[in-house]
Amino acid sequence: MCDAGQVRFGFEQRWTATPDDVLEIYLDHDFWTTLDGLTATSAPEVLEVTRTGDTALIRLRYQLTVDLPREAARFIDPNDVSWIEESTWNLPQRSAEVRFLPDQAAGLMKASATAELAAEGADATRAVRGDLRVRIPLLGGKVEKVVVDGIGDHLVEEADAVAARLR
Repeated sequence: MCDAGQVRFGFEQRWTATPDDVLEIYLDHDFWTTLDGLTATSAPEVLEVTRTGDTALIRLRYQLTVDLPREAARFIDPNDVSWIEESTWNLPQRSAEVRFLPDQAAGLMKASATAELAAEGADATRAVRGDLRVRIPLLGGKVEKVVVDGIGDHLVEEADAVAARLR
């Protein structure tokens, strides 16, 4: 028996900057190489940062560094939960489609998200919305909660790093 449904998540970030200034940081290869000291994930391994016309592609590999339920070890190696985060940016719209490609047990985990940068007064905001589904009998919901909490922690730390770059 598997847990029913998927988890929908949403997070918002805010900076005193223009959306274009924030977007330039997200598209900067060097930003990603200096992003370390994260509590929920490893520092990203930068696989690709390219721009072509009105599109940019960012491919990063992360490893989860939070504790998963012990019982999940029957299905996945809890010490090696890693994935490629592939963000395809539509530059004029300042929006991205994000795919998460697990390195192991790809049939057990599915996740995707969108990110949208917008101006709100003198601030830039980024809304991240996504879906996560973990197909592990009886434990999927527990694993999803840990992963979504980790995503939230990661995005807070990432936003702090962007803010530091904006200064």
